[in-house]
Amino acid sequence: MTGPAPAALILAIAVLLVPSAPRHRLVRKDSGRGRVRLINSGWLGCIAGCVSAGVAIVVPPTTVVAAAVVGATASLRYRRRRRGQRSCRETRALEAGLESLVGELRAGAHPVRAFSVAADEASGPVSAAFGAVAARARLGADVAAGLRSIARDSALPGYWERLAVSWQLANDHGLAIATVMRAAQRDIAERQRFSARMASGMAGARASATVLAGLPVLGVLLGQLIGARPVSFLLSGSAGGWLLVAGITLACAGLLWSDRITDWPAS
Repeated sequence: MTGPAPAALILAIAVLLVPSAPRHRLVRKDSGRGRVRLINSGWLGCIAGCVSAGVAIVVPPTTVVAAAVVGATASLRYRRRRRGQRSCRETRALEAGLESLVGELRAGAHPVRAFSVAADEASGPVSAAFGAVAARARLGADVAAGLRSIARDSALPGYWERLAVSWQLANDHGLAIATVMRAAQRDIAERQRFSARMASGMAGARASATVLAGLPVLGVLLGQLIGARPVSFLLSGSAGGWLLVAGITLACAGLLWSDRITDWPAS
């Protein structure tokens, strides 16, 4: 059976991807570029869903499942890489902001002034976070609580938690805030250097895992060249189709597991 069930499922996903709610269709007059981008993404989602449904009708379900496993694995790896890049950018911005914060505190500036200067020196989400803490301090709220609230929405929750603990420690025991925050800044910088060294050291292992995961594809191509016709067997939808699903699932699971192993020392 080749198709009505997978085709109906993919068509349903395509309908969900098309922006149909009124708030998606109502766009301000001065946002023409955003409207064009939204309409284009909606049409692209619809076209992709229709094409996928047509492919699901033609090809066997096992091939569709195998392609879905490959797509899900590629999506997970892409999102993990984007998350790592975002963490690196935020770490660099946090280090720049902390440098300014510590300098202002050492000069005797008020925490409101110190966090405001740090917000100007930082960029992206870190700048907004320092600005939010400055606003809380201006209203007399607890700075440590503000740092903890930022940790819940940040890509670097551990770093913000350490800053909150350092600030709370200085307030509770009457320590110099500048000295404690300087120690927290050095701790964050050293942790980032260690993570960078480990990530670069694991680059070879990640490349080897990717090459090993792609070796079965090379074997199938070599078999096709010598006339064994493994491609037609794997895409037949019978026993070969289930072997294709099993092989791709195991290869993708091994690739994701190797990513987890290589990413663990740098986390």
